[in-house]
Formats: sequence, structure tokens, C-alpha cells
Amino acid sequence: MAKADEFNKLVEDYAQGVYTHAHRMLGSREEAEEAAQDVFLRIHRSLAGFQGRAKISTWIWRITTNVCLTRREVQRKSMTVPLDEEAAARVSDESPGPECSFIIREERDRLGRLIASLPDREAAAITLFYMEGMDYKEIARILDIPAGSVATALHRGRERLAGRLSDMKERP
Repeated sequence: MAKADEFNKLVEDYAQGVYTHAHRMLGSREEAEEAAQDVFLRIHRSLAGFQGRAKISTWIWRITTNVCLTRREVQRKSMTVPLDEEAAARVSDESPGPECSFIIREERDRLGRLIASLPDREAAAITLFYMEGMDYKEIARILDIPAGSVATALHRGRERLAGRLSDMKERP
């Protein structure tokens, strides 16, 4: 398969997942779109040198995570997480329609911003494990950390998220 065809197939197969992962790590649609573009630019530049020591998916997730971590570093100082205490009640509304879809989309965005406010390793581990369905070993390869550190990052990330959700409920 020609490199151009191979690249186009990768874009087709991974574009949505890369965008979704970036959105969850960065908490912003605009940032996620820019990050996804950066990811595929890096993949395009590096595809010829990919040696296959890891699965291509692991390589792509590692690039995606690294791009997001770099972007998080830049946005860290100005990061705020607007929270709405009535959000859970609105999401539980089961009535179909555009209003419900909008509310669900807004709550996903809030969750993305909340995850984006976590420390880098925790945000990456939470996103890769819960949203992408990866196991500890694959996450460890992507983040270049031991599997035990993945477990620790997940535990700490869950604790921080629970605390922030609790704070959100307590606000007047």
C-alpha cells in the first residue's frame, strides 16, 4: 500500500477517536480540533519512519497524548472550569429532542473541562481507560510508565473528580 493510501486509511480509522481523546483531555472543541490536526501532521511526517515496534494504534495514542499534554501545559495557567450544580438534573431528563441533545452535549463538554483540569498523567489515564477502553498495559506503553503507576493515576484521578463533583454540588 502506498504511503499516501496508508496515511488516508489512518485518518479515516482514527480521526474521530483522536478528536474525542483530545477533547476529553483539553476540554475545548477548538483546542481538540487543533490538536487533532497537529497529531495527523506528526503522523504524516513520521509514518515513513514507523518501525512497528509497537502497534500502530499505540503509536497514534502516544502521539495524541503527547500533543495534548503539550497543549495542556500552555493552557494550564488560564484554565477555569465553570460548573453548574443543576447539570445532573438536566441530563437525567429523558425527553427526546434537540434540547436534550444540547444538554447532553453541554454536560460532556463540562466533563471534558473537568477532566482537563486534572494533572496530566491522571487526565490521560482516565481518558484512555474509561473513554477509550484501553487496559493498564497499553496505557503504560502510551504514557511510558509502569502499569502500577497507571493504577495510581486512575485512583488519584477518580478521587479528584469525585472531590470536584462534590464541590460542584455544594456550591450555592
